[in-house]
Amino acid sequence: MKKAVIYLRVSTTKQVEGASLDTQQKLCQDWATRNDVLVKGIYHDDGVSAKTLDRPAMKEMLAYLEANKGSIHYLITYQTDRLTRNATDFFALRTLLHKLGIEYKNINSSLEDSVNEELIQNIEAVLAQHDNKMKSVRVKDNMKAQAKKGYRMSKAPHGLKNVRDVLENSTLAPVEGVADKVASVLEAHATGTHTIAGLIKMCESIGLKSAKGKPMQIQALSKMLRNPIYAGLEQNRHTEGLLIPSKFKGIITPAVFHRNQELLRSNKNTAATYKKNNPEFPLRRFMLCSNCNKPLTGSSPVGGSGKRSPRYHCSHCHIPSVQSGELHEQFLHLLASLTPDPDMEKFLKEIIVRVWRDETQTLGNKQKKLHKALEQLTERRNKAVEAFVSGDISLDEKKDLVAKIKKESDTIQEDLTAIGSLSELKTDAIDYAMRFMSNAPKIWSNASIEHQIIYQRLVFPEGLEYDLTTNKFRTPKLSALYTLASMKKDPSLADESLMVTPRRVELLLPG
Repeated sequence: MKKAVIYLRVSTTKQVEGASLDTQQKLCQDWATRNDVLVKGIYHDDGVSAKTLDRPAMKEMLAYLEANKGSIHYLITYQTDRLTRNATDFFALRTLLHKLGIEYKNINSSLEDSVNEELIQNIEAVLAQHDNKMKSVRVKDNMKAQAKKGYRMSKAPHGLKNVRDVLENSTLAPVEGVADKVASVLEAHATGTHTIAGLIKMCESIGLKSAKGKPMQIQALSKMLRNPIYAGLEQNRHTEGLLIPSKFKGIITPAVFHRNQELLRSNKNTAATYKKNNPEFPLRRFMLCSNCNKPLTGSSPVGGSGKRSPRYHCSHCHIPSVQSGELHEQFLHLLASLTPDPDMEKFLKEIIVRVWRDETQTLGNKQKKLHKALEQLTERRNKAVEAFVSGDISLDEKKDLVAKIKKESDTIQEDLTAIGSLSELKTDAIDYAMRFMSNAPKIWSNASIEHQIIYQRLVFPEGLEYDLTTNKFRTPKLSALYTLASMKKDPSLADESLMVTPRRVELLLPG
């Protein structure tokens, strides 16, 4: 009696858990029984791809066949794609089987005519490989389509985890106890007051380790700083290099991410930035001298007692200076005096939403124009390629044209990305603006120097004049939000031209 081994394979866990393996084995066993063949061994790979022959059961079976050369006559499978989906591997495997005196039998195409049977097997091997490639193309196309919708198509970075939303689409979620630390480090870098070495020490002090649980290293930190997904943005091979909004909202704002990229590109010494934005003088270059309208500067001269005395002064006018502590206290009192009536909050929100919707319509019109411009650039690129193919232009000319078109396209894509992030109504940004207006003195006092500067401009967009001779503020020009909040009538009846567009408010607000 001739002898055989059976090889079975399923590619997915669902098939392993279902009846596929049992079905394959029964049909192969039935074929052996009908043909008076004794089965000496059954090998199966569960949930394994057929792209290569590097499979546990496959390697075990081949070792057995080589060790028992001459005693095994058949290798039986349910169909050829169970054996492999690579035509080259199939031909190499069948050559090896011939050397061992083993005949390959696919029970679904087994014929008495061995010549025709071999032809059919060859065709099946090629079709299996083609089918595998087509599946790969479909999977990649689907991943690109999902990625362009903002879903996550790759492994989550450190501090985040892969999850499914209610519709079973792939997205991300923060890892509790890690994501907040990652966000702190990214935001700290954006201030421009920390060196990379300083951030490594910060990671150590707050207990942020690498994804492998080891102390944070420069390479891992650099990847975190450059990864846009932390800001709710995706840019990878699935998005074809485009920076697009993700369904995951992020753990930092896009503004923080873009600021980090600017710092990384410039590679400037952060000590210079720190000196420019000195936490000891947050009102420097913001407060204006009422006499000459030049920005006040700050210094810390040493007094007769040998102690430093931080002060603000005008370098253009020969008038007295003011102690920094005194001016800061006056500024906090001024912020407190501008706190709006709580009853006005509802009306303020209504106006913001209304203007935001008008702005969104304007942005939509701009999006259409940008998309049309992209289509025109694509046509120009195609014509450049056609001109090169027909010999009308040289290769260098074609490269120059394509490079220029790509540069224009990249600029338009950046504009589209910016518009996309601005066109969504973000109620949390509105709520933040309301909270800031109600608690401006406390928020300003506890903020970093970078955020203090942002907050100051949020309230007084043109700066604030200060009379050093009388130690008093001149009548300030307030932002539109504060102007609207100070009205005594229903602001919904007010002129909407008073309102700053909500997208501008969002850009000014960190976090």
